[in-house]
Amino acid sequence: MTDRRKNSGFGKRAPHFVFFRKSAGRASLWAALFLAFFSGDLRASSETGTTAANFLKIPVAVIPSAMGEAYTAMVGPDSILYNPAGLGLLSYPSFSGSHNQYLEGITQEYAALTYRSKYGTFGFGFSMLTSGEITAYDGNDMNIGHTSTNHRFVMLSYAQSWPHFDADIGKLDPMLITPSWTRVEPVIDYRPKAYRIALGASIKQVGEKLADQKSTAYSFDAGALAVLPAHVQIGVSVLNFSGRQKFADETYDLPRVLRAGIAKDFHTINDIMIFKTAADVVKYSDYGFFGCIGFETDVMRVFQLRIGYKTQRDTGSRISGGFGMNFDSFTEKENIIHGVRVDYAYLDYGNLGATHRLGLQLIW
Repeated sequence: MTDRRKNSGFGKRAPHFVFFRKSAGRASLWAALFLAFFSGDLRASSETGTTAANFLKIPVAVIPSAMGEAYTAMVGPDSILYNPAGLGLLSYPSFSGSHNQYLEGITQEYAALTYRSKYGTFGFGFSMLTSGEITAYDGNDMNIGHTSTNHRFVMLSYAQSWPHFDADIGKLDPMLITPSWTRVEPVIDYRPKAYRIALGASIKQVGEKLADQKSTAYSFDAGALAVLPAHVQIGVSVLNFSGRQKFADETYDLPRVLRAGIAKDFHTINDIMIFKTAADVVKYSDYGFFGCIGFETDVMRVFQLRIGYKTQRDTGSRISGGFGMNFDSFTEKENIIHGVRVDYAYLDYGNLGATHRLGLQLIW
């Protein structure tokens, strides 16, 4: 790999920002316990650049990418990447897929599928990054042809929320930050609880192929999410926990990640426009803290405009943006598919160039 690729997602970052937001009551207690339990594991590999499978740090899902990856407290099929607890608040089956046209001819594909049942939400996620052809040289700097690399992960997730009601399956929970779907009926019955708590976990298989060498590792994700009155959502998660990868005689930890975030939306009269804002603090096991901030403006639940910002100072994309179009208003209510949307994300890597992501979401 060239230095250009390393600095754009395969190598090290050194952000220096801490975002902290107090919450009240039970939600803050869950968050504090969660952070305390996992913080010791994150301190175990504090040296920068000492983790394996750093392709896991490259954002691939379109909507979170456009919002600066401030997605820990959001709810959607892409929660499988940032906080599996978010899946427990999805009341309908969903699909999310994207294509990432990355730097230097690198491409990345991603797909997530979720299914809601009375026993909870089950999720499946997959992603593959390929380098394309790379010119290969021997120890004497002689050209010996071409090689390639392949990086992938497969994950299975489960999440549940409390309280939950079987009659609400397939309907929108009015307590959640309002999604752009228009063909899904909201819940109108009285609910005795003024909050929701969701917990979720994933098991992940990570595989990499570098020339003729292969390696496989297993890790776990876990998360918690609280929904408070006034459409306030607070989430915490730990990703790639306990995974180690071995190449040749060397063994390295996967890049463990600790995330905490808060999100809220604001409505105009008649919901002509809905403004969503989210903020995360992120800690990698081999990096310092940095912050993520994302905004989305939803116009008449048809057109969405997004922008995001990260605070890391040296490498990676700091500014992102994108837009989306919701087509469910143009479909019949009786259709099996209740929602269709297409989204685009633009991530600026400065002198390294720009990357483009195109995605599709479906609900039924």
